Amino acid sequence: MLFHKQVPLHRKDPMKTLALALLIPIAFCTACGNREEPMATSAPAPVDAAGDAPASVNAPANPPAPVAAAEPAPLTAHTSLTSVAGRSVQGGLTVVNQGSGVSIRGEITGLAPGKDHGFHLHEVGECTLPNFASAGAHFNPTEAAHGGPESTDRHLGDLPNAKADADGRALIDVNVEGVTFVDKDGAPTEILGKSIVVHALPDDFKTQPSGGSGDRIACGVIR
Repeated sequence: MLFHKQVPLHRKDPMKTLALALLIPIAFCTACGNREEPMATSAPAPVDAAGDAPASVNAPANPPAPVAAAEPAPLTAHTSLTSVAGRSVQGGLTVVNQGSGVSIRGEITGLAPGKDHGFHLHEVGECTLPNFASAGAHFNPTEAAHGGPESTDRHLGDLPNAKADADGRALIDVNVEGVTFVDKDGAPTEILGKSIVVHALPDDFKTQPSGGSGDRIACGVIR
């Protein structure tokens, strides 16, 4: 009786093993060949900083001139004249601070037609009837002698005469140097609160102490 030699089940056929060894790399390479290549990512384009910047705005060829700050209005005061009994003198005067002095401008009516009248700053701001003696003497903080408005030696209150026209009307336009409109330290040259007096006669600019200008016919306080 013939017996066949049994081959152990765990023993492998060397030819098959070799075939499998050759087929596996081929299959692997085929799979690699079929795989899609990744898309190349292109580098971002460089940004043109100058191109992306907003267009500059050209300045106007002729820029507007800067507006100067408005200067403060000058200090201003007013005087209303009161007449003595038996006269009809009236007037309104404006006193304006102007650098080293003041200006006095306005109108006086009811004067003697065609005549000159003494016109002064007085030292006291009181206009009490019947004769305005309460206004005191001429404004004279420097204690100078009486004189005309152009005299070297004069009262600071010595002003030009008020010249009346044929209708008894005088226009006042006077610049007074050396007086102070108002001074927070109470300077002796300050005229705010003083008085303006009109006289019956012209000032001769030499007679002491008031120029021989006669009675006081109108008075007003600088307020």
